[in-house]
Amino acid sequence: MNMNGALTREQIDGAIAFHGHHCPGLTIGLRAAEWCLRELGRAGDEDIVVVTETDMCGDDAIQYLTGCTFGKGNFIFRDTGKVAFSFYRRSDGKCARLVLNPDFAPELRRRQEQLQPDQEEELAQLKRDRIERMMTAELDELFLIGPARSEIPHRARIHKTVRCEICGEGVMEPRLTTVQGKRVCLDCAARS
Repeated sequence: MNMNGALTREQIDGAIAFHGHHCPGLTIGLRAAEWCLRELGRAGDEDIVVVTETDMCGDDAIQYLTGCTFGKGNFIFRDTGKVAFSFYRRSDGKCARLVLNPDFAPELRRRQEQLQPDQEEELAQLKRDRIERMMTAELDELFLIGPARSEIPHRARIHKTVRCEICGEGVMEPRLTTVQGKRVCLDCAARS
């Protein structure tokens, strides 16, 4: 980050390369990660935790920039369908939830609603305009920022792997369920 708390060109370019393209969704994640880096820092190991409520492009920027990942267990997906991210710092309990402001840039939303799918040039310009507007907005204009809604998630746990009694594949023990007296994976339970 640079001196004024904004992301550097190198950070932005790295997140774009990680994701594969720059889009408005990635930009939302860039700005949410910017808040995290400024207020909480970058995850050294598992001290910083992110809970995302949507599976969207912005998740890639947040993982890339904060160092929180699914593999380390400090990037958690809770599907509410909302563009919302909760950030936690374990060392002192500091946390916040950022929700994309539904009233952000209504003029851009109106423009998008008026465009037809075959208006490619206009759609491309709108995409650039949305990215620019999001990148230059104050964070508290882009996001509704408030307290996190839940306690700090537990640290990642390593669980025993057990064979599903139907398909024979290994499955993390807490993900097993019982169907007709057999301990089975979720896929086999759904087919039963």
